Amino acid sequence: MMRVSRWILSGFAPTGEPMESPAVRMRAGLLEGWSSVVLNAALAVFKGILGLMTGSVSLLADAVHTLSDSLTSVVVIFGFRMSDRPADERHPFGHGRMEGLAAVVIGVLLAVAAVEMTQYAVERLIEKNPTPVHAETWVIASLIGTVALKEFQARFSMDLGKLIKSQALVADGLHHRSDVLATGLVIVALIAARWKITLIDGVAGIGVAVLIGWCAYETLAGAMSPLLGERAPEDMYEEIERIARAVPGVLGVHDVLVNRYGGMDIISLHIEVSATENVMHLHDMSEEIETKVRRAFPGHAIVHVDPLNTAHEHYDEVHRIVTEAVAAEKKIVSFHDLRLVGGRNRFKVVFDIAPAPGAKDIPFESFRDEVAGRIRAKFPRATVAIDLEPPYFHNDPIVGEVHHQGTKNTGKE
Repeated sequence: MMRVSRWILSGFAPTGEPMESPAVRMRAGLLEGWSSVVLNAALAVFKGILGLMTGSVSLLADAVHTLSDSLTSVVVIFGFRMSDRPADERHPFGHGRMEGLAAVVIGVLLAVAAVEMTQYAVERLIEKNPTPVHAETWVIASLIGTVALKEFQARFSMDLGKLIKSQALVADGLHHRSDVLATGLVIVALIAARWKITLIDGVAGIGVAVLIGWCAYETLAGAMSPLLGERAPEDMYEEIERIARAVPGVLGVHDVLVNRYGGMDIISLHIEVSATENVMHLHDMSEEIETKVRRAFPGHAIVHVDPLNTAHEHYDEVHRIVTEAVAAEKKIVSFHDLRLVGGRNRFKVVFDIAPAPGAKDIPFESFRDEVAGRIRAKFPRATVAIDLEPPYFHNDPIVGEVHHQGTKNTGKE
């Protein structure tokens, strides 16, 4: 099926462009969206007519469900169209999040439809003399044909989503798959009606309504999370760090921050470098990383340079003390930017610590006092300044990046 999907896409996408390029993504999104809108609208009308002919409430609910798939695909088209609009004065980061706002509206409409169809199906169950449901063989055969069409559409949508790495298309494919299951329930209900099992139609109607409600929940959850500011995928952080570490002279990477605006990412990161490096070389290094990150992730990248003065006479001993303290505290995942500012006897120790993901009630003050006490016990005239990083930065669970050993925070050095 993937080969078929790739072949169909090749007839609409620009030749020679990579699958993740904006031009191919736009064509793929519009191809999936419009094909889904047309197919689902036609199927919804067809099922609705059959539902009125047979008197089946479950089939009418299935028609509404199919129509909801068409509306969801409208959101896909709208999202891809809006994401292609250039930034303006009021929206400097573009319009990529409009897809999420439109999806919220569709999710609410789906929820209302689910409630109404549930009410209709329950009324059918409690009727004293329910209207008999009768479906000719050709009706059942036609519905089986719609199942085959919807399964093809589901696989096609998910294939395109995987090819261009679009979660929106994958989600739309899952909506189509739920319609396959809903129509299957309807077919079972219509067959059961031939044996005068009238209750099954109302039960199947409730089942379809539940599927519509589940689609509403999935749509709302998928739309609200990016709007609220969710974390980027873990492999994205890992790739950003890999790109930065591959540049000669980079001693460590931390404080990776990703803000997503639809198809555009605003990325910032800190790199640790030797304080002895030439300032022009450090500038060129940061720009090289920014360029490579932008090539991997469309948008903008900003690199902040943190120079490390590892040549200080007491650096290794202070580093050992901090490493042991961080390794012993499980709510702190790592430390970075360790700097010793001053002379041999009077100097200031400065570094940042990163909380473990999801950690609460971090004992920052007690940790700070403990580290300061251990350092002053060794160097009485030293002062200590520690900063706790906010949780939205991404930091690897590595203790003491400045030594570049990749020591994991296992409690042992």
